[in-house]
Amino acid sequence: MRKLLPILFLLILEHSVIYASFPIIESNQFTQIESLDEGDKKLTKKQKLAWFLVGLIGGLTGVVIALIAWLISEKKKGQFKFALLGFGVYLIIIGIITFFVFGDVPFGLNEIDNIFILG
Repeated sequence: MRKLLPILFLLILEHSVIYASFPIIESNQFTQIESLDEGDKKLTKKQKLAWFLVGLIGGLTGVVIALIAWLISEKKKGQFKFALLGFGVYLIIIGIITFFVFGDVPFGLNEIDNIFILG
């Protein structure tokens, strides 16, 4: 206990003193650059519909294409969102067709009780 107190004191004292090895000059010369053309970043209705159709018709490939286009493009935002929405509608349509036409539960959802193998 006697050695612990000086060790803690030295650790606290040592970490509270910081020296800079370079000269520090305080200057508040910051410039802020703002983009005023926010309208260019939004998708038009035709572009939203086009990306929705890319996700709907292209499936998972369309979503990957939209993701690549979203990562490359600095102007437009929302391509991936609408392609993903189209892919979700694609999955719902395929599920409904599979259930009503073939009479089968889609995507293996009827085997949900078999996940507990040891139960």
